[in-house]
Amino acid sequence: MSMATTMLVIKPLFSPLIHHQSSRTARLHHHTIPTPLRRVPTHLPTSLASAAAAAAPPSAAESLVDDFDPELPIEEALTPPSSWYTDPSFLDLELDRIFYRGWQAVGCTDQVKSPQAFFTGRLGSVEFVVCRDDNGKIHAFHNVCRHHASLLASGSGKKSCFVCPYHGWTYALNGALLRATRIKGIRNFDVKEFGLIPLKVATWGPFVLLNFEKDVSPNQEVESDIAAKEWTGSCVDILGNSCIDPSLTYLCRREYTLECNWKVFCDNYLDGGYHVPYAHKGLASGLKLDSYSTTVDQPTMPMILTDLE
Repeated sequence: MSMATTMLVIKPLFSPLIHHQSSRTARLHHHTIPTPLRRVPTHLPTSLASAAAAAAPPSAAESLVDDFDPELPIEEALTPPSSWYTDPSFLDLELDRIFYRGWQAVGCTDQVKSPQAFFTGRLGSVEFVVCRDDNGKIHAFHNVCRHHASLLASGSGKKSCFVCPYHGWTYALNGALLRATRIKGIRNFDVKEFGLIPLKVATWGPFVLLNFEKDVSPNQEVESDIAAKEWTGSCVDILGNSCIDPSLTYLCRREYTLECNWKVFCDNYLDGGYHVPYAHKGLASGLKLDSYSTTVDQPTMPMILTDLE
């Protein structure tokens, strides 16, 4: 008999200034008929972008990071300044340097266990959809129509294709554009150029992982072991051997919106139980807090709260 698990998803607001905007990529691919439809570049070539970044002076947010010294001994360390939690430009930097780089766990493989299954989500301002096509292959895309950037899908379920609710453009589960309505007479329109914008996707154990970095090839597949190594680093062997129970199955998804900067939630969790005796007296009464200790390990490892009994 297999066990079941509930996937708990905490969705903190990224900033006290709530951002309501569509995917960055979506708006860059916004076109209006009858203007001839053409692909719009979403970024500079890598070499030019790198050169431009090197030549540009540091932003205000980058200066805030530079002013923080992570090498101080922990006995002398200071908490990050309040600007890290309130400055909108710092939010933009975090999205670019943290959330839009590397791998992020966005769901469970059981959510797309069968062909035509899909689920949607959002990271920062990027809307995404993950699906499994009729051949059993998992895909991930920006969840926006290539015509007017309308959301294609919401929630989760099963679909044989994605149909834009605004103008009826229809996409296959592999991202190909199947039908564009009322485009007769539009010149230089190549259906192959207007498929959904792909995201790099991989699975590891029960997790579906996405990578939001640019320059993704539509046919690029990432092996599970490579993605896991990039995602967890030196912890991959420990996590793979002892922290993933293969008997667990996906039960449901619950989302909670926390009206705080995302780091506040992380700070609360990572203070080693410092707040528990005061903020959670009921919980504290059932714990032997003196038997707990906080250990700071090597920089590549997280802070560990260890039960010494």
